[in-house]
Amino acid sequence: MDEEITFGPRDAVPLASGNHEPFVIDIVTNKYRVKKVYVDQGSAVDIMFYRVFKEIGLRDDQLTPVRTPLMGFTGPPISSEGMITLMVTVGQAPKCRTVPVNFVVVKQSSPVKFPTHGGIAEVRGDPEVARPCYLATLRGQEKVVTQTTCLEPYIPGDEAQQLGTQDEIEEFPLKEDRPDQVIRIGALLPAEEKEGLKVLLREYSQVFAWTVENLPGIPTDLAVHHLDVDPNFKPVKQKKRSFAPERNEVIKAEVGKLLESKIILEVYYPTWLANPVLIRKDDQTWRMCVDFTDLNKACPA
Repeated sequence: MDEEITFGPRDAVPLASGNHEPFVIDIVTNKYRVKKVYVDQGSAVDIMFYRVFKEIGLRDDQLTPVRTPLMGFTGPPISSEGMITLMVTVGQAPKCRTVPVNFVVVKQSSPVKFPTHGGIAEVRGDPEVARPCYLATLRGQEKVVTQTTCLEPYIPGDEAQQLGTQDEIEEFPLKEDRPDQVIRIGALLPAEEKEGLKVLLREYSQVFAWTVENLPGIPTDLAVHHLDVDPNFKPVKQKKRSFAPERNEVIKAEVGKLLESKIILEVYYPTWLANPVLIRKDDQTWRMCVDFTDLNKACPA
């Protein structure tokens, strides 16, 4: 525990992300790997939904009663089912740490069920869609929400066989004459399923875009993107930033590609103005982003 913890340039969060968004991690608790756990560092309470509580094998009699209602979800106070302390492991062995976490358990809205010719259908709410709505409602007063949409049994010491973001992957070229155009798939897939997936991907290889030039634009009669900007926000024109000559050349080249492909158009006297941001990738090349921090605040959904 005496090792020094340092943060370098690779740990920097891109400005275009807003720097204030929740991040998503995997944890291990009660012998289950819980995926897609939302973490908000300014939290006053850690929430576990009742459905998750039951799916990881916990019982109601393990809950400690809590009389204080929760505030800040949708306005009215919400009564919890109780509190439970679980040991939570974060990180991948051997670089991991296990700590106790006090979770307040609350019930979600019930799924919608209806009869069909094939049986009873069930529709559940999408937490990834609900989260932005939740943040828009709170307007800067967000509380922590721990949610999951994927559970799988966790076997200690058997991380290599667990499906997730740390899966072993393999690359294969879609076309024999273009070895540089490769697709990544899971290396642990069954042999028959893996070969079938390769055949399918090669059959539809024309749908992949390898360069900006492969994206000639989408007809407006097919799809139009619209920003739901809150009219109460005043447009922001960011002050122009200066870049080193090397970065200027990178930005000029990337913008040129986007213009040539008609993904963007040149406009004059914009009401909103955002600066480009360059992020150094692992291979030491540059990725160009745009600092939409101000615009994101005006588009809460």
